[in-house]
Amino acid sequence: MIKAWDADGHVSESEVTFSDKYWDPKLKDRRPSIVETGPDGPLYWMIDTRSFPVRSGPNQQAGFPLSKNGVAAKVTPGISPHDPVESAEMRSVKARLEQLDRENTALQVIYPTMFLSYPITYDRDLAVAMMCAYNSWVANLTSQCPERLKWVTVIDPVNPQASVREIERGKELGAVAVMLLGVTGDVRIDDPPMEPIWAAANDTGLPVAVHTGHSFRALGQVNDTHHDKTAISFWLTVQFAFHRVISKGIADRYPNLRIAFLEAGCSWVPALVERIEEYSGFPGARAGVDFHRGYKGKHLPKEYIERGQIYFGFEVDEKLLPFAIEEFGDQCWVYGSDIPHGDRLYNAVDVFLKRNDISEESKRKLLVDNTVRFYGL
Repeated sequence: MIKAWDADGHVSESEVTFSDKYWDPKLKDRRPSIVETGPDGPLYWMIDTRSFPVRSGPNQQAGFPLSKNGVAAKVTPGISPHDPVESAEMRSVKARLEQLDRENTALQVIYPTMFLSYPITYDRDLAVAMMCAYNSWVANLTSQCPERLKWVTVIDPVNPQASVREIERGKELGAVAVMLLGVTGDVRIDDPPMEPIWAAANDTGLPVAVHTGHSFRALGQVNDTHHDKTAISFWLTVQFAFHRVISKGIADRYPNLRIAFLEAGCSWVPALVERIEEYSGFPGARAGVDFHRGYKGKHLPKEYIERGQIYFGFEVDEKLLPFAIEEFGDQCWVYGSDIPHGDRLYNAVDVFLKRNDISEESKRKLLVDNTVRFYGL
């Protein structure tokens, strides 16, 4: 039986993340703390006098703490019932490894939880301190079993200089990629402040993983229920990023840089690729010449995908997955478990392996080989 190489797992941050071992002593009095809302309510982070995450109304976020002083909260929003706190927070690396064994997974690449939201704080110094503490913490966790646990560098894109330093430090600490959100506040992925970040990823040889997130203010403002923000805002940020990576020339400026778009599934890819092509101005495009102004890509999207530069996540039960494989090949899709988040599919590897509409060769590529190739493992 194939054991998966999980390209997109997660960890829930805890008090340990920002403890003295990892925290900048110059900001000792400003470290994030955990507060209780009552005996039966969820826990919250208190970050510079502001509670995090926002749970209702516009611009909702994710990243509730799961425990305080090592005691699990009675309410843990956003976490799967299949995931014990010891594994979700990785207080016990052994607990996470046992969970991977139960779910037929040989290796997992770890992404954050609270850093899928932006802003966590409006203070740039504090944001950088949190970013650095997280990276040091997760590097230490994964070093306890480096053959099975990998991690990605978290950065603060609105602070390009600090981000470049952290990309370089992350490489030294053993990171296998750099995580970006599709939009960071009002900063698009191709805006000028982002260019040093793309260059640093390229120079260090680290691929860039664009992850879904609660990070686009305009979308968060109009999608003000939990359903809205999960079904629309969270998902669309990755599509915005894909469009701009292709249409604004990022993939051309850095042709050796691998870029993935994670946790949005595969179903959107055929539709958006076709839409971009229609307005590309390339020979055969349906729309006339006036419509392609602003498209700076040297090629159509499919060429970047087929040459092995672009990757996508997928859901193991997506109905359109066989069509997506037929349309773009089986070399560009990477499996992500989403452990320990609440909307994940338990035992997803087994569900995928039982499908009879995907070849065994393609199953191995989607579960193992493509993850190896994207991260350079």
